[in-house]
Amino acid sequence: MAPADTTGRTGPRTGDGDGDGAADRPGARRPGPPGLRLVRLDRGTAESALLRAAVLEHRPLPGRRGYARAPAATLPLADADPARTPFAVVAGPEPVRDAAGARASCAGFGVLDRAVHARDLVPDPAHAVLLRAFHVAPDWEGRGVGRASCSAPLLDRLAAEVAPDASELVLCVDEANRRAARVYGAAGFSFTGRRLFTEPDGIQLVMVRPLAAGGGS
Repeated sequence: MAPADTTGRTGPRTGDGDGDGAADRPGARRPGPPGLRLVRLDRGTAESALLRAAVLEHRPLPGRRGYARAPAATLPLADADPARTPFAVVAGPEPVRDAAGARASCAGFGVLDRAVHARDLVPDPAHAVLLRAFHVAPDWEGRGVGRASCSAPLLDRLAAEVAPDASELVLCVDEANRRAARVYGAAGFSFTGRRLFTEPDGIQLVMVRPLAAGGGS
């Protein structure tokens, strides 16, 4: 059983992926959206402030609320924990410059957590980084955003920046959330065979993938 998470859930669950259907299956190679960026939300930049406001407007679809909490709950927790780095998934190569642009281009949200050593998830937690609270905004589902942003080089570059000693990414996904498992599988994650039972969430499955050397650059 995983230690209690301060979100009120007992396991470090990740999220619900992006629901690409057939394109989420391992081996699918439909290109993701062009120009995706992962922008850190722990920086005091104008773009970070705009994106923070945009992600706080995201709400899970009704059928997904059992799998992921809204950023309004998870972003403050990341802000309060120095081991966690929140980020926005942004579509477009240029920095956003206003609130409307941030809302239009903010395609998702996630948190990288360096404190994997506090959780019994992988054999070598000192060299792992945990992806948690990940989701794709409803307007961007079905467009490959989840797979592209969880794949190398995007997520690997960010992980290398915030957890330079890490060589492995780890996440937990609800056993019933097959949609998300397909997305993560298409991004290179594989099941470890480890199952966590947590209250009140039920069974979560641990998935891992190696980080690309040098952040995949």
